[in-house]
Amino acid sequence: MPDPETVPGAAYAGVTRSEATAWAGWALLGAIMIFMLGVVHVSTGLLALLRPEALAGGRADLLLPVGLTAVAWVHTAIGTVAAVTGLGLLRGLVWARVTTVLLAVVAALVNFVFLDVYPMWSVTAIAMTVVVTYAVSVHGAEVAGAYGDS
Repeated sequence: MPDPETVPGAAYAGVTRSEATAWAGWALLGAIMIFMLGVVHVSTGLLALLRPEALAGGRADLLLPVGLTAVAWVHTAIGTVAAVTGLGLLRGLVWARVTTVLLAVVAALVNFVFLDVYPMWSVTAIAMTVVVTYAVSVHGAEVAGAYGDS
């Protein structure tokens, strides 16, 4: 049987060779994590808007005296940006890679602030942001290459 790639007009035979490295998997993991983080933030924001009594219990010792409605809208906005960025990153889009790096830097800074409170979680989260930032920055184009031009 002849090779489908050598026969003119033959049906698409699939990917025969990929230039992607294992780091592309880390970039995809970052995309999935950012999308899920966005969904959690949107859910938290909507919960704070629709049922504020569910979240108002532990607000006595806040660092900044910000109203729950403002916090809810910030959660919703950041969650929407994160979810859309995760979807864009799954496609390997350049704007999504830049936004991912910015979101990862903010996440690392926030986790650095909470280092005293949650040391193991903070160190793990900071390490993950470093790995995902590297994967997206250096190997994000490999994800885009799987889809063609970005």
